[in-house]
Amino acid sequence: MDINELSPSEVFSYFQEICAIPHGSGNTGMIADYCLEFAKLHGLKARKDAADNVVIFKAGSSGYEDCEPVILQGHLDMVCEKEPDLDIDMSVESIKACTDGKMVWADGTTLGADDGIAVAFILAVLASDTIAHPPIQAVLTSDEEIGMLGARDLDTSDLTAKRLINIDSESERILYVSCAGGVRAECDIPVVYEDAAGWVADGAIDVQNGSVCFEVKISGLAGGHSGVEIHKQHTNAIRLLASLLSHASGAADFRLVSLSGGGKENAIPKEAKAVVSVRSCDATTFEQSIKESAAVWMQEISATEPYAKIEVEKTDAAADKVLNSHSTANVIYALWLSPDGVYRMSQEINGMVQTSLNLGTAYLDADKLVYKYLIRSNTAAGKKLLLERVTTFVKHLSGKVVTMSDYPAWEYKSDSQLRKICVDSFTNVYGHEPEVTSIHAGLECGILAGKMPGVDMISFGPTLESVHTPDECMNVASVERTWEYLLEILKSL
Repeated sequence: MDINELSPSEVFSYFQEICAIPHGSGNTGMIADYCLEFAKLHGLKARKDAADNVVIFKAGSSGYEDCEPVILQGHLDMVCEKEPDLDIDMSVESIKACTDGKMVWADGTTLGADDGIAVAFILAVLASDTIAHPPIQAVLTSDEEIGMLGARDLDTSDLTAKRLINIDSESERILYVSCAGGVRAECDIPVVYEDAAGWVADGAIDVQNGSVCFEVKISGLAGGHSGVEIHKQHTNAIRLLASLLSHASGAADFRLVSLSGGGKENAIPKEAKAVVSVRSCDATTFEQSIKESAAVWMQEISATEPYAKIEVEKTDAAADKVLNSHSTANVIYALWLSPDGVYRMSQEINGMVQTSLNLGTAYLDADKLVYKYLIRSNTAAGKKLLLERVTTFVKHLSGKVVTMSDYPAWEYKSDSQLRKICVDSFTNVYGHEPEVTSIHAGLECGILAGKMPGVDMISFGPTLESVHTPDECMNVASVERTWEYLLEILKSL
């Protein structure tokens, strides 16, 4: 079945065109130009800035010309992840969208429905001659997934609307009225390398036997979005790897050769691997220790990680340099014992995560261990306190923390007229009131609220699953209902 055959066809036809254009974070030039060409084709005023943000203006439909304008907002970029064995360069190749009529997914890659479906919704509204709507200021931002960089650089001087609808949420029937702020933290801990042959000879009982290299590999974990899925407590591959090595260090003498894990700070790591150099006399003990620890972990995480895979095997990789004993211990300590996951639950909204952090990536560099966090909190104080804890931990290991992409929370507005209209419109479409809540993820509403004080905002979207992973999929019926809901809101405005 082809994507174009799905309903609403005007939305899915644009979504398919978006999938054909590479638009990963940091690579949004082509999709921005596509939106500019769209505006030109439909005779709409538009602009693109140096950050690849696109703003398109459309007058109100007949009878709505003098209404207050509304901003429709989504982001142009997507997280590019793929299955390890898939040969595709997502910076230049198209996404292959698939459907069975009920769900839409991509063949071996992320789908980019976060936030391609919002762009498709907005383009479909802008292209229509029959939809009732007030004047529209469409704001399509770039690089949301790598720190909301486009929103940060957005020129808002010609945006006059005092109402904004963000279409970047992933759970239908929920209206979001506030979001978490966040900050990315890069932690650098110094390491020292030594000659591989030197450490084996130093104190070895049986020098002539030398050393053997093993690769320890974690794969098949569930991963997921580090904000909206952090409460599911999916196993972090980096920390799992460090735990295995920590256990083995009590039984065998080894040195780290290399280590890497994760892909994005905002995605819970699904994979991690390390190569270690083990004294030949300890090889069997090391391998057994890893397998023993792996068995314990597999039993512990079986309910949430049914496809988890832990492997240890000898490798022919030659190791000229290894971390010395102190650095090997420090790396394992840092990655196993540093904070990660849910830090504090909300005391005001039942079941909502208030503060969390995700250890998203880690790798050994020439002279340091680098690991990166995304820290989130729905309060400014929570974000500050957790960052201080991370910084204190890293300083204990003689390291440093560099922060970037710090963005504020979108705070709840008690007297929102837009929220009232959206609740009433929801009831008209669904026959019952929506859930109105906050989201533990960074929406651009936080950045935009800071740039446009007083603007009334709301966020919603169709149901998406497993975003930021190759298992990402989108519910077709949910897209259709959400489209009808958006049209009802525009008519009511």
